[in-house]
Amino acid sequence: PLPNEIKEEISKLLPSFNCNDYVKRGQNIGREKFAQVLESLGPNDCELEELKSLASSDIFWDEVRSIKCIGKVNDYVYDFSVPETENFVCENILAHNTLELPIDQLRQLGYNIESLKSRSVITRVETELSPDEALRTALRLGDSVLIVGEVRSVESTVLFEAMRIGALANLVAGTIHGESAYGVFDRVVHDLGLAPTSFKALDLLTICNMLRSPDGLHRFRRVTEVTEIRKKWKEDPLEEGGFVTLMEYSAKEDTLKPTDTLLNGESEVLNEIAKRVREWHGAWDLVWENILLRAKIKQTMVDYAQQLNRPEILEAEWVVPANEMFHSISEEVLREVGSVDSKLVYERWLKWFKDALR
Repeated sequence: PLPNEIKEEISKLLPSFNCNDYVKRGQNIGREKFAQVLESLGPNDCELEELKSLASSDIFWDEVRSIKCIGKVNDYVYDFSVPETENFVCENILAHNTLELPIDQLRQLGYNIESLKSRSVITRVETELSPDEALRTALRLGDSVLIVGEVRSVESTVLFEAMRIGALANLVAGTIHGESAYGVFDRVVHDLGLAPTSFKALDLLTICNMLRSPDGLHRFRRVTEVTEIRKKWKEDPLEEGGFVTLMEYSAKEDTLKPTDTLLNGESEVLNEIAKRVREWHGAWDLVWENILLRAKIKQTMVDYAQQLNRPEILEAEWVVPANEMFHSISEEVLREVGSVDSKLVYERWLKWFKDALR
């Protein structure tokens, strides 16, 4: 990876270089992108010749063209992570892995992050917790949030167990490879051995896929659907109406659009949430109005980030206080006028946001 000093020099020479991603956040620049950056600097920058050789050297970055499924894995699968560089050489291949959870950064934002050491699959020290037992221990730490990245093995059982018993009432979530709602069901049931009915513990599935442009030259990632998991099915949720799409991707408009099910207030998950809020119980119009208000606030942040060329506005340092201010203002307006007036909440939030940008 290029040292930050070099990336800082490039950012000075080229204003369009994404300083926030490559310098402040320390992300590595890809080979193709690096070549484009150097090309835009012009041929007269002789001091960059060494860097140009890196972009055209005999070190190659190959795209993974196919993935072969080896069936059910009875043991745990681990990711190797090297501090700072996140890279290591394995049989002449440079392997790269990103940091799963930026613990230091999350702690700086005020989150109480706790780590649990689990038993190594290699040494199998019996005095240490197994990964699944470590997860169960995490469930006993109180009313918090549990997110399991890359669900691949027996820890999936604990994840769904946490959902079924309602542990960690704020949120229990995980990521898993699957191109559709049924693809996720097929993965956890047939590959990981989860009982089909345990899948009902899921409330929502958000599917993100890699799409291609019509000419096939460009790829981009989009959220393609948000699916609700209904509970009244026995064997196959696809055949028995267990999957209900709430939002789906429109290729024509390049946006995620709500379905009639969502617009008409027929989401069982959202209605269950609304029952627990006095002002929303039996009032779908108010629920939908609040959803649109939250969406408007998020869109405002995106618009300002683009207009001001300040991508850091979309980072946690801005998003966290923006969310906190939204809830604080909503409570304030509720006390004043007896309801969460969306227009009033947005006006006050926007004033705070503009003041914070100065």
